[in-house]
Amino acid sequence: MRLHHAGIAANDLELLRYWYMRYFAMSSSEKYESEEKGISCYFLSFTEENVPQLEIISYHGVHIPQGHGHVAISVGSRQGVEFMTELLRTDGNKIVKEPSEALTGTYMAAVLDPEGNRVEITE
Repeated sequence: MRLHHAGIAANDLELLRYWYMRYFAMSSSEKYESEEKGISCYFLSFTEENVPQLEIISYHGVHIPQGHGHVAISVGSRQGVEFMTELLRTDGNKIVKEPSEALTGTYMAAVLDPEGNRVEITE
């Protein structure tokens, strides 16, 4: 078994889609919309095969409280963590954890996406 995808709810679907595509070089599916189910969503992917996707989903007419999601994205190295942290900071994103070694021994930082979800940037 393997994880197929994880989801994050969004109030501004297009903004969140753009943010993940811009900073993490993710590609996007076409927009899926269902009036019957009252949802719109995109599936975002990395270039590697068999890697779980990130679903960003909007529920029509429902305001989602910010900051309930959490995702971790590996950038491959300590230098990558530091570079991404500075890029995100320079662009005005809120850094909530500076690059450092976590309790698990992983080098990481954390930023908030436009919906207030915590995005951990790991080596």
